[in-house]
Amino acid sequence: MKIPYLLLTSLLLICSRTYSQNIDILRKSETFERKGKHRDFIYWSNPADTTGLEYVATLSSKASAMGGKSLWELWIHAGNRSTKLGSNVFIFRSFTDTDSTRPELIVDLYLASEEALTRNTQHQEKNAVYLFGNKGKAMPVKVNGDQVDIPANSFLRYDVPAGTELKLNKGGATGASWTIKGSEGKAPLYFSVSGFGLGGAVPPPGSMGLSFNSGRITEMNPHFARMMMEAQKTR
Repeated sequence: MKIPYLLLTSLLLICSRTYSQNIDILRKSETFERKGKHRDFIYWSNPADTTGLEYVATLSSKASAMGGKSLWELWIHAGNRSTKLGSNVFIFRSFTDTDSTRPELIVDLYLASEEALTRNTQHQEKNAVYLFGNKGKAMPVKVNGDQVDIPANSFLRYDVPAGTELKLNKGGATGASWTIKGSEGKAPLYFSVSGFGLGGAVPPPGSMGLSFNSGRITEMNPHFARMMMEAQKTR
């Protein structure tokens, strides 16, 4: 059973409270008054247009001594703090990940009005699919039956107009497959493609519940995926 990315994000946000994480408020509004908690943590697609946004704070999310070094984990912790501060939108500023420094994500937090959120949604492209691969090496995947390589630290983009299909496969019969059907005005989809691993297949009798797959294709949270694309551009 696939867990929807929104539910997965909620579960990770709850679990993240049990881990030590360095969250620093670099700057904070002196006039903002919290109007409740907002579970949304939405990527703002046009930083040059801040109409309808109320600035809340600028956060630094760093890797902790207990782990949590990935961009995904840093983003989850930033989202948790955003909820407490009363914001619902973030603008990506930077992501530093080098051998000489601890990974650090910096974002600006805002509270967006309903009109601003609607405008932000309208800015999104339609009928597109993005495939993200590995950090360190190219990742092969079949797209409509043809094998292609997702470049390391990058992604592939495909248009899926209304009335067409995009078929994805990783690893054959023991791997994963998706069929994405295009429809008018469909929001973009983002997928993470990974290699050989545990799980994802029905275990054979007598295997004590362990199973293996030769690849996974996992739907990503779109707000994280858009931020990840921005982070890759700055490398």
